[in-house]
Amino acid sequence: MYITVQETSLFIEDQGPVSALPIILLHGFPLDHRMWSHQIETLTASSYRVITPDLLGMGRSELPSSNISLDRYADDILAMMDQLQIPRAVLGGFSMGGYVAFALLRKAPERFSALILANTRPEADSPEGRQNRMKMAASLYEKGSSAAKDAMLPKLLTEHTRAESPGLVSELEQVMTAMEPEGLVHASLAMAFRPDASDLLTSIQVPTLVIAGEQDPITTPEIMKSMADQIPASQFHVIPEASHLTPQEKPDAFNAVLLGFLNSIKP
Repeated sequence: MYITVQETSLFIEDQGPVSALPIILLHGFPLDHRMWSHQIETLTASSYRVITPDLLGMGRSELPSSNISLDRYADDILAMMDQLQIPRAVLGGFSMGGYVAFALLRKAPERFSALILANTRPEADSPEGRQNRMKMAASLYEKGSSAAKDAMLPKLLTEHTRAESPGLVSELEQVMTAMEPEGLVHASLAMAFRPDASDLLTSIQVPTLVIAGEQDPITTPEIMKSMADQIPASQFHVIPEASHLTPQEKPDAFNAVLLGFLNSIKP
């Protein structure tokens, strides 16, 4: 469904019992809410309420009309929560969604009762990383959304999965190439200039689940373990034989860890 937040149209999926524990899951780049399809199915079957928005300029949400930062994505989520009358929720973020989660924790930590960080990191981009995102933005203008697909797909899935699961590869290709290039440009620049969130880690006081992919070249298990070690109430899990897109590449293993965590904190 569509809702209007901050005078722009945001697409969200809101599934499961309205009275159940709400879980907000934020997607990565260059994806949309559909990356959480396996989690939506599993969690709603376990009587959780799952809200999965398309971040501004991505998926079916409206393109931004001016330059935006991660704070804008975070403000949209807080406005969404207000509109849906959700005072407090479990917050989950994958990759770029994790960056937005950190922005939300900086803005309104009291709004979240638990945290899920999948294949993400707290650090700001290095100068080289920032330069690569600028190159991506330029390439998106030149080649369209296929530039993001060509750059990201080999990193999202292991070589084995790409060979053995052509249906998943095709699905991801369709999602990524359907993106509005300008929306991905905004996302690239927002990530390039995001602040470092490392200072937040020791202040996180809610139960936190950190999930890494064993073969993730972007956010390696070592990076994720270092982050988890700095969060006081955290659990750390590595999904075997998975690259960056753990929720879709290994949904059964991911969901088993996720459900175990959620059931342990359920009121």
